[in-house]
Parts: sequence; C-alpha cells; structure tokens
Amino acid sequence: MRAKLVLLFAMTACLCLGCSQSRPSALTPGAAKKHIVPGKTTQAEVIEVFGTPNVITRKDGGEMWVYDKVSSQQTSAAFGAGGLGAGWGSSGAGGGGLAGGVGSTERSETTVMLIIYF
Repeated sequence: MRAKLVLLFAMTACLCLGCSQSRPSALTPGAAKKHIVPGKTTQAEVIEVFGTPNVITRKDGGEMWVYDKVSSQQTSAAFGAGGLGAGWGSSGAGGGGLAGGVGSTERSETTVMLIIYF
C-alpha cells in the first residue's frame, strides 16, 4: 500500500511540473501604445512604467532611450505510470512489473525593443 502511495505522489508531482506560468513583462508593444503619447509623456512617466532604459544616447540636444528585453520560456510536461503485480504460475510463484513514461519540452524566446526619442 505504501509503495502505491509513493508512486501516486511521484506521478502527481510529474504532472504538476508542466503547469508553470511566468509573469508577463510591462515592456510590450501594447503597453508602449497605451502609456506613451508623443509630445506629452515625460521621461519620469516612462521610467515609472518601464523602469530605467538599457541604453541612453545624447545627440543634437535630445536623448534616445532604448529598452531591450529578451524573455525565454520553457514548458515541460511528463507523465509516468507503473505497476507491480504478483501471480501464481506453473512453478508455484511468479511476479511481474510494468513501467512507462512520456514527456515533452517546448521552448520559446521573444525579443522586444522599444526606442523612445526625447
């Protein structure tokens, strides 16, 4: 009975590994359109929404701010099954076992670049 509980726990843990989620970033094209109004949005407001820029370049009395974010996500799912059985054969005793598993992994990468001129 204890072995069955351990096996059930292990199978449940494997299934839960594939259920992870990542927190979305504020640096998206939609957020840029929503929060940045050309000629009106201040540098302080941009910093409040997106944080400090990765690169600041000064040229001809103005500034260019560059935000660059690369995010990657890996999702894994696994399922395993096993069983242990015992029986009586022609020799008087016998036993057997069965185990199997299936798994998959998916990886994606996204790059977002935002360039703002002040």
